[in-house]
Amino acid sequence: MKSNILVLCLQDETDCESQLKQIQDEFLDIYSLYLKTGLSWIKEELLQKAYQLHILDPSFTFRI
Repeated sequence: MKSNILVLCLQDETDCESQLKQIQDEFLDIYSLYLKTGLSWIKEELLQKAYQLHILDPSFTFRI
């Protein structure tokens, strides 16, 4: 069963920036894969990464 729980534990500003960069990279990789395949399960992963990015940076928005 898949869980929709997101846990982020940030120590300081450097940790936050590092976490943000990592999730941005993952988001871009998944977005590229989604554009190539159009698979629905990849779209779900993409939306989860977009949500994670929005949590870390409320100014981040994404529409598919």
